[in-house]
Amino acid sequence: MGILWRGDRDAASQAILHRRLRPIFDALTAVNIHPEAVVYSDEAASDVRDQLLRLDGVLVWVDPITDGHDRARLDAMLRDVALRGTWVSAHPDVVLKMGTKEAVFRTRQLSWGTDSDLYDSFDVFKERFPRCLAWRGPRVLKQNRGNESVQTPYGPSDGPA
Repeated sequence: MGILWRGDRDAASQAILHRRLRPIFDALTAVNIHPEAVVYSDEAASDVRDQLLRLDGVLVWVDPITDGHDRARLDAMLRDVALRGTWVSAHPDVVLKMGTKEAVFRTRQLSWGTDSDLYDSFDVFKERFPRCLAWRGPRVLKQNRGNESVQTPYGPSDGPA
């Protein structure tokens, strides 16, 4: 089972492995699944593809947009290896349908939902966000895709903005 993340393939991004993904490696090993590090970069897409084709499956841990990189080449490669029989977690086609912050908003009323709002344009954001801060307090702003965010520490009357 591969565990794929974006990084420097030559350095094998060991810091990320130990800090963030080590528990996944350990959990798989504990149940006799042999995890293999798969460090992705667009420049190494062909080598990564070859590596994935030798594996039964891959757990993918790559944000959609980070540090100016998107997943266009990665997603095309993941679709290809999936068609050839390698199981791909978070298949790109599923992520396109469900992996957005809009899905969090649309399911907010379900038992696992959370207090969230959706602004589908900047004009809507400018109109509604100040009221949201006043009513609900500090908020975390997230783009539609990806994990980067900005927390708003104060509401309009609670302190500096």
